[in-house]
Amino acid sequence: MARVGGGGSSTPPPGGSPPPPGSPDSTTSTTSNPFSDRYEVSPPPSPQNPFDDFYQISDNGSAMSLDNLDWQAQNLDNLGDGLTTTSQNLGSHQATAEAYGAFGSMIASPLNTTIGQGADTTKAAADAAANAAQKVRDSAETMRTTDSDISDNLNNIGQDNNVYQGPPGSSGGRPEGGENRPGDTGGQDKPDGQDNTVPPPPEVTGDGPMPPPPNATPMQSPDTRPIGDRIGDIRQQLGVHNDVGAVVVPTGNRPDGSAYTLDTPVMDLPPENRHGLTPEQQGMRLGDLMGYPPELMADPEFAGTPAADALDMQGGGAYNGDSNLLMIDDQHNDNATLLHEVGHARQREHGFDHHNSQNTLLEYQNVLVNENAHHDANGNPPRLAYQPPPGQPPTDWNGLRDYVQGNPTTVGGQQLTMNPAQRDQSLVLLDQIEQLTGPGGPYEADGPRVRDNLIKEFFAKEKQLQG
Repeated sequence: MARVGGGGSSTPPPGGSPPPPGSPDSTTSTTSNPFSDRYEVSPPPSPQNPFDDFYQISDNGSAMSLDNLDWQAQNLDNLGDGLTTTSQNLGSHQATAEAYGAFGSMIASPLNTTIGQGADTTKAAADAAANAAQKVRDSAETMRTTDSDISDNLNNIGQDNNVYQGPPGSSGGRPEGGENRPGDTGGQDKPDGQDNTVPPPPEVTGDGPMPPPPNATPMQSPDTRPIGDRIGDIRQQLGVHNDVGAVVVPTGNRPDGSAYTLDTPVMDLPPENRHGLTPEQQGMRLGDLMGYPPELMADPEFAGTPAADALDMQGGGAYNGDSNLLMIDDQHNDNATLLHEVGHARQREHGFDHHNSQNTLLEYQNVLVNENAHHDANGNPPRLAYQPPPGQPPTDWNGLRDYVQGNPTTVGGQQLTMNPAQRDQSLVLLDQIEQLTGPGGPYEADGPRVRDNLIKEFFAKEKQLQG
């Protein structure tokens, strides 16, 4: 969507309204992910470095964007102000009989009636614009409240609204066609002990750093293998013991031309778009699987929303640790995304998850340890940030450590205190990230930048959670 009204500044006419604000870029707006949480969005990625900024998910210009709703409400306010001024100006201009000479008595009265009607009509239009602006704001507030309720009601939500999109020109590893392929389970569960060559997981305490992936190897790109085969490959590379369920939400339509909506049963998806689901998950609707609350799914209009649109608005996909399930749309079905999400399953097997560890530390450790092993094996640059907000870090590394250990800190006038249930495991993650980015670590050269990004994102997340 092109930017509107974004040129040079202008001065409003006396008694008039200020010009409307420029339309927000559609590539810089996003909403929260029920698998995850919302942060400020960075500018669109640079094609020269596909592995640094391509984790950002761009909005597709949907009118449902919160930024666009706010902008439209402001435009309606400005329109209403302008119409009100016009109405007042019209009402203040009354014709007099003297102004029209001998025929003044015949002209003035009907002319004043017409002027008055024009003023009334313009005022009614101004009131309508004001009412429309309020309705738009109410809609935006409803969206914000819904997003907040979804985040509050879900458990162990992996913070993954920034899935990797693949290098420019890549098909993202999406399988072509709709037929079953050799080795694909077609989304059907197999009895225990079948199609699971990885041994059962050992007991883990999570009291030490997670080692590097044991078997990181190159992977073809694009990779047209079924998603189950690719997840099996990635599990072997990472040393993940349990299988990970997966759902790929189609961005296209059903064979009959209708969209896959939030109330679409999971079993209506093409077989190759489902892997490793439990019988309960296969009996759910897509919106239920995404984590939308029952009261929203009971609304036919909401439940009829295209599922791919809902997933795109919420980030494109993520991993839910409680259900050991990842969901992505078919525009982000590439191996780097899959490895990042399965990396969260590896963290969980090693004793680190949303319940006992702070999300930002989980994300950075996953990127530095798991995801970058994939990039290194495939000859790609490492990823050095997750999704940091702009500005300067509110504290230094020692200040972050003090906070994780339980000392309160004040950020932007808000006093924050670390969740006691997350301190111990978060400190283990922090120690490992410090070793990786410090002297002698593999990220020593970029250590200050990685740490600054982490600190900014860490406290942005804490303010969001405690606000």
